[in-house]
Amino acid sequence: MGAQRTDLTLDGVDFTVFHTATEAEVIRHGYLSRTAWARVPALMTRAAEQATGCQVDPGGFVTGLPGDTGEARMHLLCGNR
Repeated sequence: MGAQRTDLTLDGVDFTVFHTATEAEVIRHGYLSRTAWARVPALMTRAAEQATGCQVDPGGFVTGLPGDTGEARMHLLCGNR
């Protein structure tokens, strides 16, 4: 699909980021207890920004299901790229 893949770990949570110049999809791997879910969206944003070097559009963060911490798609703000 033309996307680049980056695998990384942030604060003990493993992520895969698939990204193009304008979009990213972040997938969280492994089990987390329900109490740990609250920190995941911020970690997903960090993962996308670290993998791409771009800022995530705050209004462009969407999960497959409301409250889902396993997958998110986001729009990237990459300047002129």
